[in-house]
Amino acid sequence: MELLQLRYFRDAAELENFSKVAEKNLVPQPSISKTIHKLEQELGVRLFDRNGKKISLNENGKYFYEKVNAALLNIDDGIQHFKTPIQSSISIYIQAGNRFISMLTADFLTSTKDIFVSSVNQITNNTQNSYDFTFMQLFDDMSCYNYEKLMEDEIVLVVSKEHPLCTFHELSIRDLADYPYIAYYKSINLRDFTDEYCRREGGFTPGVVFETADYQAIRYMITKNKGIALMPEKLFEIQASEKYKIIKLKEKAYRTLVIAWNKEKILSSQASQFLEFTKNWFRNF
Repeated sequence: MELLQLRYFRDAAELENFSKVAEKNLVPQPSISKTIHKLEQELGVRLFDRNGKKISLNENGKYFYEKVNAALLNIDDGIQHFKTPIQSSISIYIQAGNRFISMLTADFLTSTKDIFVSSVNQITNNTQNSYDFTFMQLFDDMSCYNYEKLMEDEIVLVVSKEHPLCTFHELSIRDLADYPYIAYYKSINLRDFTDEYCRREGGFTPGVVFETADYQAIRYMITKNKGIALMPEKLFEIQASEKYKIIKLKEKAYRTLVIAWNKEKILSSQASQFLEFTKNWFRNF
């Protein structure tokens, strides 16, 4: 069994057409058919169901594809490791903790001369799975990731100093059902987390009067007394202001920030360096 056989098999599994595999690899189509046939003979099972020019993985093929794809990803990462130029790059996908990650990245770049860090806040079809790390909110099923917990941030109430609730030092979430809220868009994980918290602990869905993806806009609307907000405490402590007050909630909830990476990838030495720096940075935050 040869590496090229496995690459042709993976292409065939994804493209579902031998002619397209041939075009992609610049080889005659019969070569692809013969290679896949030889692979099936070696394994002693058929991997594809054939319907004219259309092919699709059968159950054997689906199982084998999962193993082959993981193996080829690791092999390609190993090859790339030795091709890495002096100016290495690390790509990160920021789903949560953007303000923390901005400071972290700046500190990391001042500690090294040879590594470039690029970041994105949303994934497209072209960048899916192309990043080294993602910073995200911990959720129930993390089975497809390796990850490290970085920080637990308590959810608190943030109100303007002009708001009637400003006189309180602690409140129950059940006391806040009828107030207007300032919040992130529903597509942002923190919004889903706080909405679920309100339903679970308070029995209500927040009445959001203004939503945005911009942290500074949320701060501004709160200070203008346009609504109250449920936010991670440390996030708001980074840029303290005399115009708003942080109030603790009796029903405790914590947003857990993690750094995660695909289980099928082997981290380069530069990525491992960034991971260790990140863990130490948050440990000393």
